Amino acid sequence: MLNKTLNYIAFDFETTGLDSKKDDAIQIWIVKFNHNFQIEKQFSSYIKPDNLENLSEIVEFTTWIKKEQLETAPSFDEIKDDILSFFDENSVLIGHNIGFDIWFLEKYVWKVLHKYVFDTYPYSRKFLHFEPAYALEILADKYGFKGQSHDALADSIMAMELFKLIIKKIEKIVKKYPFLADMIYKSDNLLWKLLVLEKTNRKIFSIPKKWINIPKTKKVKSDTKLISSFENKTVFNVNWQKIEDVVNFCINWQNKVIFAFSSNARANVARSILKWKYLQVSSLNNGFTTSTENEKKLLGKDSFEDFEIDFIIKAFSHYLEDISVFDIANFEEYKVYKFLSDKKRNISSNFIVTTHYELFSYIKEHWAEKIKDYSVMFFDWHNWINSLSSVLNQGFDFYELIKKLEILKYEAKFEKNEEKFENLINEVSTFFGSFAVKLKDLFKNTDNKIEVVNLLEDTRNALNSIKEPYFELTEKLKKLENEEITSYWNIFQECVEHYCIIEQKLFQNGNLKYVFNPLMQNVDINTFNDFMKDFSLYNFTTLEDKKYIKLSEILNSSILALNSKLSFIDWKDDIDFKLLVEKIKNKIEEKKSIFLVSNNKNFSNSLFKLIFNLFKEYNLEGNIYAENITWWQWKLLYYLRKDHGPKVTIWWPEFLIQNKAKFISYNEAHFISIWWRNRKNTINDLYFYIN
Repeated sequence: MLNKTLNYIAFDFETTGLDSKKDDAIQIWIVKFNHNFQIEKQFSSYIKPDNLENLSEIVEFTTWIKKEQLETAPSFDEIKDDILSFFDENSVLIGHNIGFDIWFLEKYVWKVLHKYVFDTYPYSRKFLHFEPAYALEILADKYGFKGQSHDALADSIMAMELFKLIIKKIEKIVKKYPFLADMIYKSDNLLWKLLVLEKTNRKIFSIPKKWINIPKTKKVKSDTKLISSFENKTVFNVNWQKIEDVVNFCINWQNKVIFAFSSNARANVARSILKWKYLQVSSLNNGFTTSTENEKKLLGKDSFEDFEIDFIIKAFSHYLEDISVFDIANFEEYKVYKFLSDKKRNISSNFIVTTHYELFSYIKEHWAEKIKDYSVMFFDWHNWINSLSSVLNQGFDFYELIKKLEILKYEAKFEKNEEKFENLINEVSTFFGSFAVKLKDLFKNTDNKIEVVNLLEDTRNALNSIKEPYFELTEKLKKLENEEITSYWNIFQECVEHYCIIEQKLFQNGNLKYVFNPLMQNVDINTFNDFMKDFSLYNFTTLEDKKYIKLSEILNSSILALNSKLSFIDWKDDIDFKLLVEKIKNKIEEKKSIFLVSNNKNFSNSLFKLIFNLFKEYNLEGNIYAENITWWQWKLLYYLRKDHGPKVTIWWPEFLIQNKAKFISYNEAHFISIWWRNRKNTINDLYFYIN
């Protein structure tokens, strides 16, 4: 049960935006409850913002709070004392992404009194497995405690109920396996501060074996066989052919098949079709079995890190729920997962769905012998070269190197030599941090080759300073699968000694992330053949070319997109917005749904405002779902699947394919804003995957 001495406070703000410096709170609700989850006190109020006149349609749409409701609302200062009366030194602050709400609260008050903070979002990721999304209202809807969405009261109550769900689940696991209480008390985990747990004082290894093992989950990793020689391989043209027909053809034609696609969204279409046929489907990147030796090292510790306790409880949660694939939620869990994972690979399914990149990576890891009995159906053939080039020519990503060193440092903790890794990580981090700063300054203002030479000379000198501790650990580092770190290091040295092609991989929050890649090149068909020399390969493409065999001739079928239930309308030139609005209005009034395909975010936002005002003006009954406005991808898919009424969805092309995988239907798809460079391929792919 919960600690009686603590006060539990769930609270939530509705705001005009996500930046506390420039945005304002417009509603607050606070709920105080006791250790039995009984509500003792609550408070709510709208809050008049400073920029009321500039309240946008998006704020009204996402919060359901109208401008007139705020005109007579009190300012924050007028309700400040009522709010602060909830908080004291024994308060536990509870909410979903609670940091955001604390951030906004402390905009108005300098410091909020509290003892602990319990964010239900990361805890739900840890202990509620494989949910469709981890948004508060989706979890509440699934577990039966959802109130009115977009409302601070509902969010506060839902956060309280989600907190209760998580706590009750943990209590159930600990009750089933009492020795977990002893492990929790050997850590600084928040759970022992909130829960009253009974210690057993039993040695972990005095418990029967079935109780001490971290539960094993069934391995679902599967392997793939590629099929080879370009001269002898069969290449099928599937333009205008339904994806269902292609999958059926593959199933009937071959006993063991790997379906390889250019993206996860496309792969999910085939995955959904196979599952609909009640066929077991595997992928190349899931499953978990433990190494007994490393398991004993972990469970035999005298004290535990926070994340180790969470991982162990999560493993037992998987076991109790009969979940066969481990659900990794964060990097800390991944460290324990890598330490415990048994290196053996098993195959448990005749049908494997994967992406080009995963497939090539898998083969590069020398697992090809395991998959020799499989045929690979290679979809989106025109995109394979990018994926293969990325796998064969992986550049040096120093953030990725540091991440891998952190994993090895965790492993070294059990051998009492993590200090060397700590020093190495610090040295590598310092070096690459300063190198990134030099790159940023150098390439922002100049292309002077002499300065590049000086930079590389400085790099050589810095590299020599950290080379010695690195090579002292060479044998240890080789334990990492495929000697990835060694490969990275060799690539980087090659860059420094000879030449350096630098491309910006990621720029976020002021931090540069670069790829140093001296090997990047176009991969020609001969390179591809060498890579796939022991396999046979069947290619499926949506591109038209005379050298391909038409799959429709083999299938005795010629179902064209024109006969599809979904009509495609391509706005190639300037858009007639008056006509577009009229089409949308007519479809919604006919209780039909429309998907507006766009990969221009600014255009999507403008289009949303136009349609939102259209709905208001004509009082249309339906829903609008738009990119970066009405939630993110997985949360949105959940609502789209539940929404059987008329709707307008504005999103990028891949998301329409993802809708297909979730059996979400539309009556019309309009290509509103698609970049001209990939317009033809995009439209062809949508025809193929949607119809």
